[in-house]
Amino acid sequence: MRIRIDPERPSPRKLGPALDALKRDRVILYPTDTGYAYGCALSSRKGIAGIRSLKGFDARSRKPLSMLVNELSDFGHYAIMETSVFRTVRRILPGSYTIILEASADVPRDMRNRHGEIGLRMPDSPLCRMLVDLLGEPLVTGSLTSGDDEPALEDPDELEQIYRGRVDVVVDGGPMWPEPSTILQAEEQGLTVSRVGRGEVPEV
Repeated sequence: MRIRIDPERPSPRKLGPALDALKRDRVILYPTDTGYAYGCALSSRKGIAGIRSLKGFDARSRKPLSMLVNELSDFGHYAIMETSVFRTVRRILPGSYTIILEASADVPRDMRNRHGEIGLRMPDSPLCRMLVDLLGEPLVTGSLTSGDDEPALEDPDELEQIYRGRVDVVVDGGPMWPEPSTILQAEEQGLTVSRVGRGEVPEV
């Protein structure tokens, strides 16, 4: 199924089919601030397994899955971090960043990489914020395009054909050029830059 929506002025009514799919343990495709991504509910083991399969992640993957949240307080709930790290996070978010942190006990094990880490995102995207609000829990997310890939236009017409039978709903926000998020890794001394992307590199 495909639904068309304006990512900057999303309609809760139009997002209904996507929300229904998420609540039924399905995976959707939707536009984020950095390109199209897979999405499922954090509480959905089936959905998380589906995204791991679509991303090609196995149990020993060094890359964690990421989740979208709407509140800075969610960082303290789902991750363990030093006060100095939180100060930087508070300063730069919302924005196009993925913060790699030690996962708390509230994060499903199949979300974590082999080091027990997860990625947390709080993008400045009206559509993403609305999805998380309406779902009532974080949204597990995984970009279609790896940061190592050559960028290519992500066209919903093509995505619908490619992912038919593999995702339940395609949320069509129009064609997008993917631009990966800036990845910041939490270390003992603070945050370090693992990948430069769309988010401006902060003073960490």
